[in-house]
Amino acid sequence: MVLVQLIFLVIFTPQFYNNVECISFFHFTQDPPPVKDIALMSRYIVHHSEWATLSYIGNQSFMDGMPMGRVYSVSDGTINNSYGIPYIMASPMDLSFQDVVKTKNCSLVLSLAQSDYCNKKSYDPEDPRCAQLTLTGKFVKLDKTDPEWNVAKTALWTRHPVMRKWNILVPGHKWQFAKINIEHITLIDTFGGRKYPTIAEYFKATPTFKYWPKLRHSVITVKENVIIDEEF
Repeated sequence: MVLVQLIFLVIFTPQFYNNVECISFFHFTQDPPPVKDIALMSRYIVHHSEWATLSYIGNQSFMDGMPMGRVYSVSDGTINNSYGIPYIMASPMDLSFQDVVKTKNCSLVLSLAQSDYCNKKSYDPEDPRCAQLTLTGKFVKLDKTDPEWNVAKTALWTRHPVMRKWNILVPGHKWQFAKINIEHITLIDTFGGRKYPTIAEYFKATPTFKYWPKLRHSVITVKENVIIDEEF
């Protein structure tokens, strides 16, 4: 039944709606690159991660000076375009956002444990072969006048379609876009210890996009010529 619905949507929806944009119609899976390609592996993890843990030093009176962490949704570009820069959408009402804006120093931890790859291989999240990446640098809040503001918006709203509703449903939160300016990269992707790709190597690496459709439980709605695929 799901397959029949999928074929119907792919074939017939464009005939009913002109210039229909598919926001998050498929989720894709692709095995990671070889462990010897440490820069490419790092880019792969960033691009295929939907969330990450932001680590920072607390500034609130009850946690002043203590290490803290907060999970955020992330995106480094649309599904077929990787910039390598992790973007975040958050509210200034968020205490974590308030803290990291003050200190700016932070680390972003990402793991392949959130993908299907480690499950398929029966790798525990702590297994070095279930690759994990730490990006250390500065937290930068993006202003609307910054050209990257629209880049961040497109990257996040295409990978996390529900975010476009947050401005409407909770406008008082004054949602903002931010990025991590990467200064140091630490990778663990197999046995033998940490690896340290350089910033230049990281941004020079070019991810490939060989996608295979992965069906999932979803509700498809069409509104203003936009197909929004909302997972539940």
